[in-house]
Amino acid sequence: MEKRKYPRFELKMSAEYSTLSAEEALSQGRTVNISAEGLCFESNEKITIRSRVKLKVDLKDKMPPIVLFGEIRWFQELKGPDLKNKRYINGIKLIDIHKTDEGRFLKYYCDKMVEKLSGYLKM
Repeated sequence: MEKRKYPRFELKMSAEYSTLSAEEALSQGRTVNISAEGLCFESNEKITIRSRVKLKVDLKDKMPPIVLFGEIRWFQELKGPDLKNKRYINGIKLIDIHKTDEGRFLKYYCDKMVEKLSGYLKM
C-alpha cells in the first residue's frame, strides 16, 4: 500500500549533496524523483537514516541550483553486474528550502504534475 501523500515524478538530474553533521565538501549524486515533500537521490556512499543532508539541484532553468535540506528516511544499496562501485538510493523528507528557491521548486513540481495529468487526458 502506497504511503505517500503526493505523487512522485521522475527527475534525473545531477545533484551535489553533503551531510550536515560532517560539514564536508559536496559530493556528486543524481536525483531520481521528486514529490512535494521529498525526493530520492543516488549517492556513492551509504548515508544513515535520520542524517540531515543539504542538496543542490540544477533545475535547468538557467538559474543557479536550488538548495534543499532534508532528512534521510530510507536507503537501499543498488546491485547489479554493471555496477563497479557501490551506489545507494536515498529517500529524503524535505525539511527546508531557501525562500528564494521555494517558488522555483514548487513551480517545477507543479509543471511536472500538469505534464503527467495532460498525458492522462489525451488517452
